[in-house]
Amino acid sequence: MTVFADYAPWYDLLYQDKDYAAETSFVEARLRDHGVSSGKLLDLGCGTGLHALAFARQGWNVAGIDLSHEMIASAKARAAQAGLSILFRQGDACETGPERDYDAVVSLFHVASYQTSRDALVAMFRTAHAALKPGGVFFFDYWYGGAVLAQGVETRVKVIEQKPLRLTRIAQPHHDEPNAAVTVNYTLFCEDTDRATIRRVDEAHHIRYWFPFEIDAALATSGFQPADHAAWLTQDAPNSKSWAAYSVARKAGKP
Repeated sequence: MTVFADYAPWYDLLYQDKDYAAETSFVEARLRDHGVSSGKLLDLGCGTGLHALAFARQGWNVAGIDLSHEMIASAKARAAQAGLSILFRQGDACETGPERDYDAVVSLFHVASYQTSRDALVAMFRTAHAALKPGGVFFFDYWYGGAVLAQGVETRVKVIEQKPLRLTRIAQPHHDEPNAAVTVNYTLFCEDTDRATIRRVDEAHHIRYWFPFEIDAALATSGFQPADHAAWLTQDAPNSKSWAAYSVARKAGKP
């Protein structure tokens, strides 16, 4: 069972305020900055497929991979309903699959930070490297260590209601600073007010924050040229105000 097995049915409700179309447009702009404006695109760690669908609607030939069977099932159903041809498969981002000759690989919503060791991060980067054609571009985001250390962690509660459903999420983080990691213990209370039922889901998400020099070293080991780094949805340098940063790298030779 993956970390998102119980979480998956409530995932899209929880992130209904996330602007996938705007994020996709931003990523497309950065890909164009690096010379890639169309072609084959692989979404590595695609979740329920909302970014992948947004890219497909913009004309990309899209495929998606995710570790969660439940999320892949949701992504396939969503693509079929939209009439979009997207090849989704269940798979591990840290294991090279059959995907080859892609113009771009994207990995969004902090998939890189779910790799909690340098070896795992390098394995994920090598999956992207294997999937890309020579000169292909890799775009991914991650938790930026400078912001995590500057802001610290705190318990947060989020309540979302979309009748008849009400979702209450309690996020209790534990900061393991020596290992540059945060374990977020999620407790979800999932209510159906029409049926007067409530379900509790508990999951622990282990997340590693990274610094640009660590990212660059792992990319170089994996066969990528030096990367650009910026705060999420900006072109400014990573900073203490934004936990989310992104990197753009180009495939060089063999790792």
